[in-house]
Amino acid sequence: MTRDVRAECRAECRAEPAADRLIADIYVLGWILHDWSDEDCRRILGSISAAAEPGARVLILEGLIPPGDQPHPIKSMDLTMLGILSGKERTEQEYRDLLDSAGFSLDRAVATPSPYSILEASLR
Repeated sequence: MTRDVRAECRAECRAEPAADRLIADIYVLGWILHDWSDEDCRRILGSISAAAEPGARVLILEGLIPPGDQPHPIKSMDLTMLGILSGKERTEQEYRDLLDSAGFSLDRAVATPSPYSILEASLR
């Protein structure tokens, strides 16, 4: 017997179309930026910056390369990204610099039980 399982997700948000942009309070990028070069990431973040209003936030779900020479899953992923795409895994400081160059301030980096972190940044 097959059982049909459906999940519903409801979220409340403010999204207002304004001419050629979508204004939101929070923009979420999950496992996106590690696929791209710094230049392309600046373009992606710049598009959000151009569309958003000051104070808007961006949540970035990515792995952070930890300091030191100890093995870590994100360091292995970095080597994979190097061989497959033009992207790379980044340190918290590299994300801070990248966000700063696109008009955002990194407010905090939240570690999770997984190898991934949540970076929260605000548009200046």
